[in-house]
Amino acid sequence: MNTAQHEPRRCTGKNRAGKPCGRPPIKGGFVCPKHGGGLPNVRAKANERIRDMLADAIDPDRSMRESARLAYSDIRELYDEDGRLLPIKQWPDDIARAVRSIESVTGNVDKGDGKFDQVVKIQLIDKTRHVENLMKHHGLLADKVEHNVTVNIVQRLEAGRKRLLLMAKNG
Repeated sequence: MNTAQHEPRRCTGKNRAGKPCGRPPIKGGFVCPKHGGGLPNVRAKANERIRDMLADAIDPDRSMRESARLAYSDIRELYDEDGRLLPIKQWPDDIARAVRSIESVTGNVDKGDGKFDQVVKIQLIDKTRHVENLMKHHGLLADKVEHNVTVNIVQRLEAGRKRLLLMAKNG
């Protein structure tokens, strides 16, 4: 994991003194609105860059792999052999992705011992949605069920009515 701070992108235009502009560029572009970022052709090109980046980023296979990682995540991997919580930097990536929130509270857990303890509350994502996604992907779960009725409905209704009449006569 790269912890280096990245400098925010800046407009490539120059100010009157010939120095870099310093303003943020438009999304997907290289210049701020003052240096041409508001022009229709510049905005169109910037939007095209954004669409291209998104098209590359959305990969169905990768989405299914990520869903599988979340569905099969196991909180036991966050602890060492002695039951102590591992430092966050040592958490496996798959489990770290499954964490929804972490809350750390310091307080006296055992009343009267005069000792302050740190309690860490970890909430994981709801795995149900990811399991459902995988099951749908493998055809094990359907959103809708289609019924193919090949027998004439009118004939079935008539046969049912005849049975009812016979039952009424006999019973």
